[in-house]
Amino acid sequence: MPPADQVREALDRIVASEVFARSERARDLLRYIVCQDLSGHADRLKGFSIGIDVFGKDERFDPATDTVVRVQAGRLRDLLEHYYAGEGAGDALRIAIPRGSYVPEYHTMDTDPAAHGSMVDDPAAAAHIGETAGKPAASMRPARPLGMIAAGLVLAVLLSSAMFYRSLSPSSPALGESIQAGSTTPFAALEATGSVSQVMLPSVFIRIEEGNAEVERVAAALRRGLVAFDTVNFIARASGGQMDGPRRRTDFLFVVEQAGGEVHLELQNMASGKVLLARNLATEGSDQAELDDDIADLLTSVAPVSGVIYADLAESGAETVLIRCLALNEMFYRNQNAAAHRAAYECLEELAETEMKSPLVYAELASLHIQAIVNRYRYPAQPSAREALEYARVAVQMAPNSPYAHRSMGYVLSRTASPAESLRWTRKAYELNLFDLGMAAAYGYARIFAGDYDQGTPILQRAVAAASSHPTWWDYGLFLGHFMRGDLDAASNAVSALGSSSRAHYIAARLVTAHELGQTEEATRLLADLQNGRSLLAADPETFFRNGNYPEDLSARFVAALRSAGLMGAS
Repeated sequence: MPPADQVREALDRIVASEVFARSERARDLLRYIVCQDLSGHADRLKGFSIGIDVFGKDERFDPATDTVVRVQAGRLRDLLEHYYAGEGAGDALRIAIPRGSYVPEYHTMDTDPAAHGSMVDDPAAAAHIGETAGKPAASMRPARPLGMIAAGLVLAVLLSSAMFYRSLSPSSPALGESIQAGSTTPFAALEATGSVSQVMLPSVFIRIEEGNAEVERVAAALRRGLVAFDTVNFIARASGGQMDGPRRRTDFLFVVEQAGGEVHLELQNMASGKVLLARNLATEGSDQAELDDDIADLLTSVAPVSGVIYADLAESGAETVLIRCLALNEMFYRNQNAAAHRAAYECLEELAETEMKSPLVYAELASLHIQAIVNRYRYPAQPSAREALEYARVAVQMAPNSPYAHRSMGYVLSRTASPAESLRWTRKAYELNLFDLGMAAAYGYARIFAGDYDQGTPILQRAVAAASSHPTWWDYGLFLGHFMRGDLDAASNAVSALGSSSRAHYIAARLVTAHELGQTEEATRLLADLQNGRSLLAADPETFFRNGNYPEDLSARFVAALRSAGLMGAS
């Protein structure tokens, strides 16, 4: 174990971070776990003790039936991974809570950014990947049209906007052998063909209380949402009653029923009975758009690879080979480095070689292929835009209504074709799944970075308003849209969520709104913070926005506003 003072310093940095700012429970749980370990009481780190000491449970608490400790520990792991993918990327000492245990582990990291690849959590920061590794970002790739690069950046963020960070179990034998032997899937003797691709995804059922109009209205919205997600297999069944047949660990059930004056939704693992999510919706008086947004918020946290369904499968060890490959792919986009890229690529590549007819396999291979070109990874040996485009075409041909396939095609075209063509595919991906708020946010951001503020801003506003939690780059993008539309009050509301961040472009956004609204004292403080940070933005705003691929009119207006607020930068 490293020295206790170093562990405490690492702990203090984490709990004071932006990632943990909105999660008091996660902060309390992490403090408790680490302090108990440092005090020599690691043996006390059990579900029962944590439930009593951290979450105020009484002596009747049963961690086998009350999942609060497991759920909060899972969220803590998510937040730690998110922290180390962004604010804590340079931390020399890292704290981890391994799956299946509450005893912390401590890892010493190489703090050279070039040794770990680039880890960013917002599109504007992506432009400075090369700079953090000691070379200008502009030198990493040939110059391309502004809109094309912006679309590529935003689509890359769309691919990485998930929150799935569970550690996977050690590598099993070659996937081709595993599929035939059934060693990585709960089903015996499966063959990797199109006939089983749906079986290899989590299945979701709905059971509703019949005869209640509000329950049926919620269930209808839930059905429309679930069918739009490529990452789950929605099975339509009779409205009520019991479901026949054995249940697998990859089967999940939404129960929808009346609860007082509200509609209660509960997501269960059908094999274990574990409740993954429970929520009440006050539907009386709400219109259809409001209800759809409530369901979109719920499903965005449930159905993607970053959601609670895949997290439950990882924790229980019930992943099929396809689920495992998708999880590896997700992990790469949250911590981009050559090793993570190769693990995801080889996993999906083996499935493609077995001719598994899943559009997810080919869509993600297409995107990973482009990542190999952009980041100059050594695997595959000779990546080409043509091969990436072929993967994307197969995905679209296999599933013409797949949001993932269209998203992937848009990403590939952002590197190989016109900005308009790339955005056309990205828009189609958004339209095919209006219940995925992450996809909506990325499309709105893409439109804003293409200079289309009137269309992009309302789409991003809907995502921000509907999501119960979201990354800060959504708020920053919303600020840009409102700022360019001249709505300073709305721009100020957007940047209010950025107050705990020390990122230069976030401080600049707050500075501009404070100055424009006549908040002199606040503007003076923010100007000093920006100048003391010694960032590229403070030294040379024009270069910062040019490297960030901002639209020309947005860059000019932003720079002028910063000059007016007192930031001179380079002359």
